[in-house]
Amino acid sequence: MRRWRLLCLLASASFARASEPATFAGHYGHGATHDADEVVWTVEALGGHWRIVRTADGEAHDAHRLQARGREAFWTRMGWPADSSTDADCMSWGQKPASLDDLLADTPPAAAAAAAAAAAAAGEDYGLGVLCRVPLAARIKTGWLGGQASDWFYYDPIAGVMELKRLR
Repeated sequence: MRRWRLLCLLASASFARASEPATFAGHYGHGATHDADEVVWTVEALGGHWRIVRTADGEAHDAHRLQARGREAFWTRMGWPADSSTDADCMSWGQKPASLDDLLADTPPAAAAAAAAAAAAAGEDYGLGVLCRVPLAARIKTGWLGGQASDWFYYDPIAGVMELKRLR
C-alpha cells in the first residue's frame, strides 16, 4: 500500500511538473557538434526574462517568453498548424527581420526596423532566434518535429530549425 501511494505521489508530481512552463535556464547542445555533450548555448535566468549566450564567441542576447500570439505567428511562419503551438513554451531574442535579404544586408533598411516594430505591436513578438520546448503530443501535430527525441528545438533564419538537447 505504501509503495502504491509513493508511486501515485511521484506520478502526480511528474504530471504537475510537465504542465509548468519551461524554465529555459540551462545549457543546450545539438547534434552538429564534435562532442555530443558540447555546450552550444547557455541560458541564464534574469528575473522576468533570460539571457542566451552562444559559448563559441560569447555573443549574448536578452530574451523573453513568447506570448500566445507570438507562438502562433511563428508556427504560421513555419507552416505548422497554429493550434499545435498551444502547448509549446518558447523564448525569443533579437528583432525579426522583414526578409532574408534584410537579414543578410550589412545595414538593414529602415523598412525592416518598421516591420519589426509593427510585428511587435501586433503581438507577433518572436525575433531573430527562437528556443522552444514542445511536448511530444504537440510535436506530432507539426509533422517532422514529431520525430525528434528531444522536446527542445532552436530556430534562426539561416540555420532553420534544429533539435536541441538540454544538457544540464
